[in-house]
Amino acid sequence: MLQKYILYIILLLPLNALANETLNVASDEWCPYICKEVDKPGILIEVLNEIAKHERLKVNFTIIPLARSLVMLQQSKLDMVLALTEEHIAEFNLKRSLEAYGGWYNDFYVRKTTKWKFSSIENLKKFIEQDNTLGIIKGYKYGTAIDKLQEKSGKYIFSATGASPLTNLVAMLSKQRITVLLDSRFNIEYELQNKNISNLKHVGTDGGFVPLYIGYAPEIKIKIVDIFDRGILKLRATGQLSTILKRYSVPDWQS
Repeated sequence: MLQKYILYIILLLPLNALANETLNVASDEWCPYICKEVDKPGILIEVLNEIAKHERLKVNFTIIPLARSLVMLQQSKLDMVLALTEEHIAEFNLKRSLEAYGGWYNDFYVRKTTKWKFSSIENLKKFIEQDNTLGIIKGYKYGTAIDKLQEKSGKYIFSATGASPLTNLVAMLSKQRITVLLDSRFNIEYELQNKNISNLKHVGTDGGFVPLYIGYAPEIKIKIVDIFDRGILKLRATGQLSTILKRYSVPDWQS
């Protein structure tokens, strides 16, 4: 009789104990991974929405400057922040996805009329100290070499803030308000195409590919991390991820 009673209770439990749970997610705008357009909200937003729909979860996404969103995540005022490096995860003592959700290169862009090309950090240092300005995004992690450059030559570096920092930096470079832009090729090239900007060019890369992860609040349920990691693997296996990436003309970071 007791066994029948226990079985009855189990049958009353929802198939997914997390069903209808709302997850608060944030990031700054960083197309094509995180965008503002209704019809093209960004690769990672589409990925998260697909997984959440299948798992009967709700995702509440907000555009917030990265530096602020990281503090909110650390304080568990958010559940997830997108497109973070391992440095972000370690610095803010966050949980992180096991799977990568995108990738990054340290790419340099200038106007087409600029003759300078990147060859080393020392070469970059000499160039910006000749009254040229390097544009980066506040809160982003570019590696130890760029960190040291900021310490030594900070007055020649402009750190963009706000909800759409890359869009602003691309416009500033195009209008000659900065001289060099540092960000990832996937994102800069998307901005150039989307905004019909044709007067900029790529002039070099520092280092190799850097995987990006989802950062989770320290108190997040491990099951949530597992759900999204299994979800992206399934999207890749079924070809759904490829379909999403093609809409934004971006290759799979695992290829």
